[in-house]
Amino acid sequence: MVFNKKFLLLITVVFIASVGIVVAEDATVGPYTFTVPDGYTIATSDDTSCAMQLDEYKAISFATGVSDDLEAAKQNFIDQGQTLIDEKEMEYNGLPITLQAFSIEKDGTTFYVYNYVSLNEDGNFVVTATTNDADFDSDLNSDSNPAKIIFDTLQVN
Repeated sequence: MVFNKKFLLLITVVFIASVGIVVAEDATVGPYTFTVPDGYTIATSDDTSCAMQLDEYKAISFATGVSDDLEAAKQNFIDQGQTLIDEKEMEYNGLPITLQAFSIEKDGTTFYVYNYVSLNEDGNFVVTATTNDADFDSDLNSDSNPAKIIFDTLQVN
């Protein structure tokens, strides 16, 4: 009888502990693996890109094989009616990154598109955060920026 009570107690403790554990979802795109930011779900994914959605206004994506012609990419967004609101060079976790931030009006809502483009020896990729939040903190050191989670967990397979 003592054995059964101890066994039942052990099963209960293991169950309670496992319920409290939240496992983050990982995604793999090409040679890269990263953790999906909290609250985001994968909407689409293939060998070259992964699109994640938080709600109807907030999304983030990761894509490989982007062009290394950043001026042409910038002009393409401008030609599509987007307004360049910020552009800067930075380095994060040892990766050179060019941030190109745009705004665009769609159905009466202003969206902000932040492209973090990395051209590096492992291959070119872009992390794009899209939001309707005018106060979005595009700094990769900000814990409120979902792109930070991707860059912090990014691994080359």
